[in-house]
Amino acid sequence: VDTVDWHKKLWDGTTRVLVDVFGVDAVVRGDREGGASSEMRAYFSTLIQRAAQYNAQNKGGSVTLLLLSKIPPMQESDDAVFQESDFEGANQKVKARIQLLLKKNIPLTVENLRKIDIPIPSASEGQRRLALQHVDDLISMSDGQIWFDEKLETAGQLPPMDPQRSVTRVGIGADTESRADAQALRRIVEGMRLILSQAADMGGAEITKASEKQIRRQKAYLLAMHQPSGTGGRTLSESCAALLAASGGYLDNAVDDGALAGTEKGSSTIDGLLEHLRSSIPDQMREVDESLDMTNATKGI
Repeated sequence: VDTVDWHKKLWDGTTRVLVDVFGVDAVVRGDREGGASSEMRAYFSTLIQRAAQYNAQNKGGSVTLLLLSKIPPMQESDDAVFQESDFEGANQKVKARIQLLLKKNIPLTVENLRKIDIPIPSASEGQRRLALQHVDDLISMSDGQIWFDEKLETAGQLPPMDPQRSVTRVGIGADTESRADAQALRRIVEGMRLILSQAADMGGAEITKASEKQIRRQKAYLLAMHQPSGTGGRTLSESCAALLAASGGYLDNAVDDGALAGTEKGSSTIDGLLEHLRSSIPDQMREVDESLDMTNATKGI
C-alpha cells in the first residue's frame, strides 16, 4: 500500500452518498465535519494493523503497515506579532486568554501563542492544525511513531528525532517474539529516552560540567543511531553494540573530536567499530542475533 489517501477518498465518497440518500443524520458528526469518527478509526485500524498475516510456517502473527505522514511546515516567523483584532473569529475561550495576555503586556507572538496552545490566526496554520489532528488519529491506531522535527533538523541534529514524541508499542501485549522488543535492546536503552529529552530541553541553560556531559551523551546516542540512507539496516547485534558504546562513554572522545551524526567522520567511526566487532567476536554477535538477548558476559566483552 503506497498511500492511504485513496482509502480516505473512498470513505469521504461513501459518506457523501449516505448523506444524499438517507440525509445528514445517516452519518456521525465527526464524518460530517471532516474529523475521525469511531467508524473511520475502526476502518483504518483494520487496514493498518492487520495488513497481512504470516502463515504457520512463519510462526504466525500479523504485519502492521509503516506509515509516513508529512505535516506542513510552519509559515509564520516566531517573531511575528498579532493584534487583538486578528482573533475576532475565535471562540470566547480563546478571546479571554488573549485578553489575559494583553493585560500582562505579553506580546502576541507566534512563539508565545504556541506555548499555551492558542491557534495562530492564519490559513496556513489552520491547515497545519488539521494535519496534526489527522496525525494524532493515525498515532492512536498505530504501534508507535518516530517523530522528526523540522526545528531539530534546522539546528543540525541528525536524525532530527524528537525523543519526547517518539514511542513504540511494538511487542506490548503480543504473544509472539518481536525484534523491536528484544531483551538485548531493552537492557541497553533503559534511560536513553530521558537523557535525550533532558538534553533537548537545555537550550539556553547555563553550561556546567554536568550539562556538558549530558549533551555529549546525547550526541553519542545520536551518532550510534544514525544510519546513512542506502546502507541497509543493521543487525540486532550491531545496533546493540553501537548503543552500548554510546551509553558506556566509549564514543565521547570521538564526539569531542567532531565525529557527529550525519558527518563522514561520524559514519566512519561507527563503521570501524562494527567492523572490528564482526571480525573479533563473530560468535558473540551471532549469539545476540539468534537469542535476541545479551548476557552479562557478552555485554562485558
